[in-house]
Amino acid sequence: MVHVGVLGAGFMGGTHVRALAKIPGATVVGVSSQSASKAAALAQEVGAEPFDDPMALINDPRVEAVSITLPSNLHKQYAVAALNAGKHVLVEKPMGLSVAECDEMIEAARQAGRLLMVAMVLRHWPEYVALARVVRSGELGKPLSATAFRLCTAPAWSPWFSNPELTGGEVLDLHIHDLDLLNWLFGTPTRLFSRGQRGAHGGWDAALTVLDYNGVACFAEGNAMMPEGYPFTMALRVLCEKGVVEYTLRAGGEQVDSIDAGANSLLIYEPGAAPRPVEHEGGDGYYNELAAFVESVRSGQPPEQGAAEQGRLAVQTALAARQSIESGTAVAL
Repeated sequence: MVHVGVLGAGFMGGTHVRALAKIPGATVVGVSSQSASKAAALAQEVGAEPFDDPMALINDPRVEAVSITLPSNLHKQYAVAALNAGKHVLVEKPMGLSVAECDEMIEAARQAGRLLMVAMVLRHWPEYVALARVVRSGELGKPLSATAFRLCTAPAWSPWFSNPELTGGEVLDLHIHDLDLLNWLFGTPTRLFSRGQRGAHGGWDAALTVLDYNGVACFAEGNAMMPEGYPFTMALRVLCEKGVVEYTLRAGGEQVDSIDAGANSLLIYEPGAAPRPVEHEGGDGYYNELAAFVESVRSGQPPEQGAAEQGRLAVQTALAARQSIESGTAVAL
């Protein structure tokens, strides 16, 4: 049994706690939050103990692994503290707000001899996993280009989302998902060029980025400035020599927590043929992500997806996009 403490009781903290409660071989020991009422309510759902001090939960001898779902500016602080305390760590994206923060976390994990995994959920999302499998199989030939986008209204789960000093802006909080997705498919971009728009609170909350992966031209849009009522929408289309594979999801509401009420499709389009669906596993990406973390802790083997170096590259790519927006020039990685 893997005993986990969850730091944070907001939307993502609740997502982690409820997923862990369903995973065989995992149990939630405690939940911490600055809000005692939120911690108590979430902990009660799964028979765990509420904590108002994250360090008390980290240092609890019952806890062997920690899931960090706190505001992004706190990821490095508490990841390093948990690793130094001998705990395995799953940290929500973005891994950190700078590459230096990521490096400090990686070094802390190395010195502690503990697992450090980054919660990049698209790497565990069934439809994205199946799409990646199609591209890598070669059945459609060589990939030529890819387009990804993620569109929503401004997140309203917590007031801290409106502060770019805490989030890094939507380039680091939203756009990073698709930048990581493209890195997963094609490696490290050689260069990128990005343009953006500032949101109401001063952060870069909309970004359009063109990336070059050694000849595979990719485009990604991350936009949290859509008007009220616009449904959460995400998609990935990969054009290959022999056809196209495309995943689209339009949720039933404005945010990702409404995806179950929406509609999605994963189809292959080939010349002269009717579109055909791609078979994929069922389940939930968040559950799959937490189950992979639990299995890595149990087995002692590093995760195939969500490795710390992948999380670091995602931050590096997102920061390069922000640098390009602010400088008006292309940026090499």
